[in-house]
Amino acid sequence: MRRVSIGRSHLWRNRVSDGFTIMAPRDEINVGACASSRKSIRPTVKTTIKASTTCRTSRSKCKSDTNKSTTSHPENIPIELSHHATSELPSKDRNELTKTKPCAVGRRKSDRRRSFTSLLMSGSESLEKPGEVSKKEKLPSIDDNCNQLEVAEYVDDIYQYYWVSEAQNLSLANYMSMQSDITPQMRGILINWLTEVHYKFDLMQETLYLMVTLLDQYLSQVQIKKQEMQLIGLTALLLASKYEDFWHPRVKDLISISAESYTRDQMLATEKLILKKLKFRLNSPTPYVFMLRFLKAAQSDIKLEHLAFYLLELCLVEYEALKFKPSMLCASAIYVALSTLQNAPAWTPLLVKHAHYEVSQIRDCAEMILRFQKAASKTQLKVSYEKYMTSDLSCVAAIKPLEELPF
Repeated sequence: MRRVSIGRSHLWRNRVSDGFTIMAPRDEINVGACASSRKSIRPTVKTTIKASTTCRTSRSKCKSDTNKSTTSHPENIPIELSHHATSELPSKDRNELTKTKPCAVGRRKSDRRRSFTSLLMSGSESLEKPGEVSKKEKLPSIDDNCNQLEVAEYVDDIYQYYWVSEAQNLSLANYMSMQSDITPQMRGILINWLTEVHYKFDLMQETLYLMVTLLDQYLSQVQIKKQEMQLIGLTALLLASKYEDFWHPRVKDLISISAESYTRDQMLATEKLILKKLKFRLNSPTPYVFMLRFLKAAQSDIKLEHLAFYLLELCLVEYEALKFKPSMLCASAIYVALSTLQNAPAWTPLLVKHAHYEVSQIRDCAEMILRFQKAASKTQLKVSYEKYMTSDLSCVAAIKPLEELPF
């Protein structure tokens, strides 16, 4: 694969998306707040009763009777008529009304179309949360209720969706067994190169982790040839940047980086194939979303944050890391980082509450990450190592790894 220069030139900071105008740097962009409102579409069903002449002449009585027999609730609720409404009816009509079965309003919930999110959340009650802290133990909140951008009132529901979605996602640990033309080593080389491309284009961290997730999900379902691997990787980067970033690299720039190995039509066709195979679901929980939450629970500083992300990024190129869930990778990376920086205690009740893991549960994963950290300076796939040797990222790659973890 073609080597990409790490140095970020001014040219790459002129962010241009296909069909869009040039966008300003991140610190110059003002995000406007917009609000939209929807009118309620819940059905309102009114039941009209044929009343006597005396009731028709009294408007106030008819209005009150109508209101009593009016409902906007979509459930199957029997309509009960007041004694006043039936007393003024002729005896024949009154007898017919009493014999009639209560009518149902609206349709049953089971008949309604259910969204993908509702299907996921329906199984949330059976989702086990290992290592959950006792409800009697009061722990401080990690949310900033004064910052509206943190949506503190919704954050628990958002992460509940992530936990349920992660639990229901199929494991990607052994998908290479279905591939005949590519190997785990080829996957590592590709992701190492894509990490360099991601860094060169100055894309957001979210994009990197979603790119790897989309790549693995697609490769776990479709057999490919090794000549197609770079094309699929670049297309996964394109899709991830469209979903997570506020801009995306131009297709012609991605083709140029691949040494003109592919055409624009090939990349756009591959984009359609990936979207169809993944059923347009690009919102799978990545290690990044869990890392943000766990770092808040760890009450981290900038050095701990950089070290934890460095350890997590080392796992991206390693096929072995796919046997662990994204949340466990993040929890283990934070534990190794806390232990390396000699922060005591390395695992707190607050982390147990939000990470849902006890120390004993993350032991195997943490030892694997420590092994990756020790080998980072010696391996050939060292883009992440070189990236985290810079002063902008606190030079955390230069920190000496522990000999063993303090379990």
